[in-house]
Amino acid sequence: MSSCGLFDSGVEWRGGPYALLWIDTSDNISICRDLGNGSWIGRIDSTVFAVGWDGSYLVAKQHPDNDRGINNYFIIDARIDTDSADTAEVVVGPLTASEFQRKSNAMRLPGFSKVLASLE
Repeated sequence: MSSCGLFDSGVEWRGGPYALLWIDTSDNISICRDLGNGSWIGRIDSTVFAVGWDGSYLVAKQHPDNDRGINNYFIIDARIDTDSADTAEVVVGPLTASEFQRKSNAMRLPGFSKVLASLE
């Protein structure tokens, strides 16, 4: 279990137990799950620049290691995610755009409601 320790940090978005959280710099932004009492567990590494949430699924777009030439897509199944769940069990991805689109259509995933234009 890894955690997102908070030094200089900020939250750009929240949905249920999840947050778009940056640590140290605003381009080091990832999806973390709030464990309470100031503790977090990482779910999708940086650089996440878009997110959507419908209460059952969280979707995210990421530039791995801030490489804006690469777009990865992720899905978190919040219905089975718990504070102690293994990330590999609840996070699907990285996916390509076409893989994500197929899953999105089949699963009726939410759209991207929060986009950080400065990181897009």
